[in-house]
Parts: sequence; C-alpha cells; structure tokens
Amino acid sequence: MEEACILQLTSTGGISRASHQFTKGILEGFVSLGQEYGWICKAVVLISYFGLAVLLLAFLCFGCPEKRPKDPKMVGSTMLTVYLGAVNGLLYVATDQYIPSLPRMEVELSGSETILSGSVQLNLLSKAFVSLLVAPLSDQIGRKPILLTCAILMILGSFGCALAPNVYWFISARIIQSLGESLEPLTSAIVRDCYPDPGERLAALSVVGGMLMLGTAVGPVLGGLVASFCHWRVPFFVLSLAWAGLAHYAAVYIQETGIDVKSPPSYWYSLKRVFCNQQLLMLLLAESCIQCGYFTFNANASYLTEAVYGKSTAATSVLMGMMTLCSGIGLMIITRSTRPVLSTAKTWMTAYSLGAGLLLAIAAVFCPDHLWAFLGSSFLMGFLYLGFLYPCYVPLTVLYLDPVEDIAGTAASFEIFFQSGPSAVYSGLATQGLIGDGQRGLTWFQAGSTVLAGAVFWLGYGSTAKEPDSERVFEDELDKST
Repeated sequence: MEEACILQLTSTGGISRASHQFTKGILEGFVSLGQEYGWICKAVVLISYFGLAVLLLAFLCFGCPEKRPKDPKMVGSTMLTVYLGAVNGLLYVATDQYIPSLPRMEVELSGSETILSGSVQLNLLSKAFVSLLVAPLSDQIGRKPILLTCAILMILGSFGCALAPNVYWFISARIIQSLGESLEPLTSAIVRDCYPDPGERLAALSVVGGMLMLGTAVGPVLGGLVASFCHWRVPFFVLSLAWAGLAHYAAVYIQETGIDVKSPPSYWYSLKRVFCNQQLLMLLLAESCIQCGYFTFNANASYLTEAVYGKSTAATSVLMGMMTLCSGIGLMIITRSTRPVLSTAKTWMTAYSLGAGLLLAIAAVFCPDHLWAFLGSSFLMGFLYLGFLYPCYVPLTVLYLDPVEDIAGTAASFEIFFQSGPSAVYSGLATQGLIGDGQRGLTWFQAGSTVLAGAVFWLGYGSTAKEPDSERVFEDELDKST
C-alpha cells in the first residue's frame, strides 16, 4: 500500500513538473518569438507602407474612382448595425487590451515608459489626423472601399505587433493599426446614411455605442488576463483573425451606403458648415476635454499600479475593467431619465465637472501617495464620464449629423479628431507629470481636464435655454459667414 502511494505521489509530481516545464516552454517560446520571426513583422510593415504609397500615388495620378450607387437594402439593416457595433468595439479592444501589459512589454521590447505609453498617444494622434482624410474620401468614393481597406490595415497592423522584435517595429506596426482605426467616423456616417429617421438613428447609435463600451470594458480585462497566464503577443494574433473575419463579411455582405450626390461639397465648405457654429464647436471641445481625462487614466494607470505600487498585470486589468463598470452604472441610471436631452446633459456635465473634478483635486492635495484615492476619484470620473457620453452625447450626435447628410463622413471625422487629437497630446503630457511628480502630477492633469470640460460645455450648449434646432443654426451661421 505504501509503495503504491509513493508511486502515485511520484507520478503526480512528475506530471506536475512536466506541466510546469511545458508551460514554461510555451512562455519562453513567446518571449523569443519576436527575435526568431521578427523579420516577418518587418516585411509586413514595409509592404503595408509601400502599398499605401502606391495607392496614394494612383489617386494623385488617375484621380478618385467613381462611387457606386447606394444600395437600398442597407437602409434600416439590423445586421449592419450589429456589424458596425462589432467594428467599433474591436477598434478600442485593439488599444485597450495591451495597456495592462505595458511594463512587461517595456522589458521584452527594450523600450521605456515614455515610448510604450506614448504608443497609445501616438495611435490616437495618427487616427485623428488620418480620419480627416479618410472619412471625407468616403464621401467621394463611397463607404465600402474605405471600410475594406481599413479592415485589411487592422489585420496587417495587429499581425505586425504580435511579431515585433523591438519597440520601434512595434510602434511602426501600431501606426498601421491607427491608419486602420481611422474608419471609426465611418460607423457614424454609415448610420446616418442608413437611418434617415432621427428616432431610429438614435437607437442604432445607442447599439453601436453600447458595443464600443463593451469593448472598452472587456479589452483590458481579457488582454491583461491572457498576458498574465500566457503572453501579451497572443491577443494581437487573435485580433488579426477577428479583423480577417470582419473584412470577409464586409467584402461579401456589406454594400454601398453613401448617398448619391452629383457633385459632393468641397472640403472648405464642409469646414465652414461645422466650425461656423459656435455651439457645435464648443460641444466638440467639451468632448475633447472629457476624452483628455479618460485617456490620461487609460494610458497611465498600468504604470502607476504596477511600477509604483507593485500590483500584478491581472490586478491592473481588473481595475481598468472596474472603471468601465462604474461607467456602465452611470449609463443605466441616466437612461431612465425622462427629461429633455439638453437639460440632462447640463445636469450631468455639471456633476462630472464639479463632482469628479473636486474629488480629483482633493486626492492630489491630501492623498498623493495612496492608490485608493486615485482609483476612487478616477472611478467616479468614469461613472460620470460615460453617463454623459452615451445617453446625452449620442442624441447630440444625432442632431449634429442630421443637417449634414451630404458630408456625413467629413463631419464625423471632425468629431473623431476632437476626441483623439488633443487627448493624445494631453495624456502624453500627463505621462511626463507621472514621471516627474508621481501620482500627484497625474491626478492634477485629470482634475484639470475634468473642470475644463464643464466650463467649455457651459460656454456652448450649457448657456442655451432650449433644445437646439441644428439645421436652422447651421443655415444661420453659414449665411453670416458668407
């Protein structure tokens, strides 16, 4: 009997050791993957840039291809709405999933905190500027060609990131991803194309926005957990496969949705229609300030929790997921409101600016060395952030796009630019605040953007006593400017 027990224990111990060695071998294999197959990443990156240069040269030499007619089958399509939601969600998963792994990636890719955290800001900045070209181009040649091209860039960029041998090739692949992510304004433009009724458009944008919030919540949690138990390269491989599926669906089932116009308005005319309206301009600036606070947390939370307080990657991913959970609670509360959109926006923007801003300032002054103070005030910021963004911002987006059907892509690109461009610069400055002054410096940056968001909002829509008539305002402002 004793011999049998000894044999059993020996066998169990041998299996355990073999399993541990097998797992260790897999992890070591992923660590060396970039060194052994980094040439594939280099080839993918160089071919992608060369292909884009050839495509740009063809446009310059031969002009834009002719847009296909709008397919009426796409109008009111439920599957199209679900597809756009999946696209929007995966766009944010692509960035959020690797944020908890930044400290580990810094070691393996021979980078630094500034460079790796800067990859998030560089992605936002690239997407913001490229959107100003890509989305207006969709007004000229149609939505489907742009959608397919960007999906292919997401495949190539994700695959390149998965095999990056060092931080510089990783950032080169991330730029390709950011070029693909420039399709984000197309989702709003396509919804505008396919839902002419404002009520139906509001419902469709709510679905697309809900999928985006789900991607924001799931991305860091799954990415961090996979990185903890396997490796940070794995989610990039999975993303490449997911985008391959979305590209195939778009090629087979998605038809042209852009409206048919004989001569699309000029870019200058589109600029005047949007930026000559003081209220809408202030709305864009308020959205920009809100995003500055959010991405300041998003791009720097992992370094604060892991490098400063010694928490694990899994713990960081759970904390980031909790922030989105707080945002979801705010969304559930505010969607039950029956008040008009504008008055609801005023209430929640005031609460966001004064409530979260005040708590962040108190945390910076009195609790600069306590993680719970930073996370508590940040969670409140998230609770109020998405509480405004979806129930209030989505209806305002409906109003914003309602009178600009013929330039929906261009107008949506302005919105994405204001959401991504300034927030990329601001969160980069916040990273330097974290490096120079620790948690106190980072918290002050969050507090500043939060208070500024409320101030800008009240300078625009906040000072309006009644719901805006977007079409009339646009026409009046345009007449004044001309």
